[in-house]
Amino acid sequence: MPWYLRSIGDRDTHRAELPHPDGTVTATCGIRFRPRPLLRGATALRGEPPDPDQICPTCHHAR
Repeated sequence: MPWYLRSIGDRDTHRAELPHPDGTVTATCGIRFRPRPLLRGATALRGEPPDPDQICPTCHHAR
């Protein structure tokens, strides 16, 4: 399951399902949000987030 950035704040990068038709995703922790765009229009991160402090604790432990 890919990682999506909700905001640039700590603990706000979430594992989430594929996007809904309206462009939002539902994270493993239960929140639904519109991911922030990344480079070149992508929304999902490749691999793990580079900074462990970015990861939502609930999503991290729900692998």
